[in-house]
Amino acid sequence: MRSLARFTMSMAATLLPLGPVVSCSSAAEEPLVSAAPTSTTAPVTSESTTTVPAASDQTAAFLSALALRDSTLLAATAAGLSPGSPAQLYADHLSLAVAALGGSETASLTEVDGVFEVCASERCSSFSDPIFDAGTGLLADIAVDGQLLLDRIGGPGPVAALEEAQARIHSAYRSDNGTVNMIIEVTNIGTQPLRMLSFAAIQSRSDGIVIQPSGAWGDVDVDVGSTGRALVTFVDGDLSAPVSIPVILGDSTDLEFVVPAVS
Repeated sequence: MRSLARFTMSMAATLLPLGPVVSCSSAAEEPLVSAAPTSTTAPVTSESTTTVPAASDQTAAFLSALALRDSTLLAATAAGLSPGSPAQLYADHLSLAVAALGGSETASLTEVDGVFEVCASERCSSFSDPIFDAGTGLLADIAVDGQLLLDRIGGPGPVAALEEAQARIHSAYRSDNGTVNMIIEVTNIGTQPLRMLSFAAIQSRSDGIVIQPSGAWGDVDVDVGSTGRALVTFVDGDLSAPVSIPVILGDSTDLEFVVPAVS
């Protein structure tokens, strides 16, 4: 699988608050509380005992991973967050975005009176008011610049399927400046390689305006049985509008997926 980078804007600034503006559907299924016990221990069984890290430790570890911008660390961090929560989706989204970029500038992390500030490329975002799952005690949400991730990020979206391939929006996040960052996945279920042209994706907004990406990074060639992922950014994008992405099969057949929105 080959990767191609296409840069048309500064991604260091885009990555800082990186993400979409959609509610995470599974987040509403379990009650959330705004505080967590210092330490929570699951019922003891003959096989294992699981201890949930203190709330402050979870928050610090989550934000440290965000600041370090390491895709492997972000993926591992996501696995330890409340399952299906906005916080988990955000960490997973950032992990895939950093992987698509081939790396990203490390940010600084400071904390004053419970408010954390992450800064990179002369741009900062504040993180505050963490929310923990009432049942597990795991971090489920946090406010970015005063707005919860629940209201910023969504996914995965519905799958658009053709005979040779499937596509979906894995996750989408909307920054305060109106930029929508999407992770688009294309899975090759056919019998020949394909090429995903994420830089040629378009979004048709509900007001009739057609938007082209301001940047696209990630996988281009997708082998049979593999999934390719691309980070695509739309300035003034619409989280409730579908995205069209062209795909070319190995025999030069042109396909076009209309991928449903996450909201």
